[in-house]
Parts: sequence; structure tokens; C-alpha cells
Amino acid sequence: MNEKDLMLMEELLKAMDASGLNGAILVDVPSTQFVRFNIMLLRGLSQDRSLPGLFVSVDRPHQYMVHLLSMHQIKAERLMYIDAISRFSADCKIAPANVGFVDGPFHIDKLPAAMSEYNSSDDGKKTGLKDCRYAIIDNLSALLTYNSFGSVELFLRDFVKVFESPRKALVILVIDKEKSAPLYELAKTLCASEIRFRQAIETRASGDSGVKTITDITYCKKG
Repeated sequence: MNEKDLMLMEELLKAMDASGLNGAILVDVPSTQFVRFNIMLLRGLSQDRSLPGLFVSVDRPHQYMVHLLSMHQIKAERLMYIDAISRFSADCKIAPANVGFVDGPFHIDKLPAAMSEYNSSDDGKKTGLKDCRYAIIDNLSALLTYNSFGSVELFLRDFVKVFESPRKALVILVIDKEKSAPLYELAKTLCASEIRFRQAIETRASGDSGVKTITDITYCKKG
């Protein structure tokens, strides 16, 4: 990560601090920047804040993120993965990680109930679901490739509930508002606050030498 990405990461963490680091937060990010955003987020929460967390892979196999974190020398020993795509994709590379698999990205609305088996680890040393202080899904819009909008809605509502009560963990819902407007509007009803990360990304892309502050967050009214 370069210096400007680190500055953006710090602004992102400040914005999340303002929400109390709990509850569901909607983040508007250009889809071309999802991977970059996830790396920033995992560096900030897993390494800098030393928080145990969950990364749900529905777009690319979890090995892809494991590889990127290793390449950027980001320490994420307390990060666990739930992989919904590896068994469906042709990618079968093995990477060391605390991971649980589900049988493909279809019927995603069944995942929250299935997650109960990940509440604790076998050896008591690895991070279990009950330990997680935050959760992120790599690409929410990818769910619509394999599921109906109704199934995705049911999944999101149940997924947020799993972490909001009684854990009061942070749930980050990353969406490209311009490309997934209906999904954005749905997610907005589930979130207490919204971070407009797109503005910071676009400010930098325009050639501005600074980093637009994103510490101001918008509070949404749940539907």
C-alpha cells in the first residue's frame, strides 16, 4: 500500500469510529475499486486495530484475498473466511487460512443459518464466528448472478441480524451505488449510517494531491 492509500485507510477508520464500530454501515465504492477497498479495510481492521473478523467470498475464491494480503504483507491471523464460490469455480489453489466452505453461491439466503457451525473452532485457538468484531462480503452485487433479488434481500436481513445482536459487531456492506441502485436502496434500509467512499476515490483520481476527508458520515433511517 502506498502513502495515499494509507491516508485513505486512516480516513476510513475514523469514519467507522464515528459509528462506534458496530452495526451495519453502507459504503458506496466504485466496483472497479472493490478489491483495493477491501485491502484497505482488512489492513486497518485486522492489522492496525487487531480485530478478529469475517470475510465472506461470493465473487472470487478466498485464496485470492489470502494471496493479496500476503503480497501486501498484511497480518490477518485473526481473520476467518467463509467461501461460497471455490467449489463452484475452477480455482482450486490451496492457501493457508481459517476457512469454512459452503456448497456454492446458490441459495445464499440459507447461509446465515449454516454459519452457526462456525461459532467456535475445533482447537480453541483459531477465530470463530462468535469472536468476530466485524464482517464484510467481497461483492454484494455478485450475489444477484446466482440468486433472485428476494433471496438476496432475505440473506442480507438475516446476515445483519447475526452480527448486530447480540454481538454488536460491525457489518460493512460494500455497494456500487451507480451500478446496483436497487440493491443499494435495499441495503440502505438495513444500515444506520453510510460512508461515501466514492468521493475520496474520485478526488484522488482527478489528480488532487490531497485526500478528501471522509470522516463525515450520513446517518440513514432504517426502513
